[in-house]
Amino acid sequence: MILMLNCSYKAKDGNTQYFLETLKNEFGEREAEIISLRQVLNGGFEAFTDKLQQAEAFVIGAPLYVDGLPAQAVKLLEMLSEADRSRFVGKKVYAVSNLGFYEGEQICNLFDIVRNWCVHMQMVYGGGLAVGAGPMVKGIKSVPFAKQINRDIEKGVKLLADRILTGEAMENYYAKTRIPRMVYMQAAHMLFRRALKKNGN
Repeated sequence: MILMLNCSYKAKDGNTQYFLETLKNEFGEREAEIISLRQVLNGGFEAFTDKLQQAEAFVIGAPLYVDGLPAQAVKLLEMLSEADRSRFVGKKVYAVSNLGFYEGEQICNLFDIVRNWCVHMQMVYGGGLAVGAGPMVKGIKSVPFAKQINRDIEKGVKLLADRILTGEAMENYYAKTRIPRMVYMQAAHMLFRRALKKNGN
């Protein structure tokens, strides 16, 4: 079983959940489960550690917060490091993260955090998928030519899924939408102004 953790505290229709479900769809018949961090921290820690011990691979899904993992996700990693670490030695760990910036390379620090935690836990960091302009990917999935626009991201998802299924490691893959940066920035400004107007600013 492949255990996938959604480290976003947003609703289930958030971007992190979307990318984890997209990745899960690539696993075919292989059993995979997505668990929310909120569920784990609200009384589900012991059940989570049991599933983690049995899992073939562990996928951490998280949005980029202040160049790193969300505080709640860091709390969970600390809790796991204080538990019986011998239960998880050698476990394969992968990551998938998205951010609002156009460039996915900003996620490199988050990957370093996960990699260093794996060293501390004697687990194996298998690589990660970084998605730049993450909110745009989900927002345009139903428009014409979306598949071509998101071709690089789709390639990254398939690469990560393949490595998870085979238990192999990969270099961190940094992907983004093929929408021009200027167009993305204009769309972001438009949405920001709309939000300000909605809130009476």
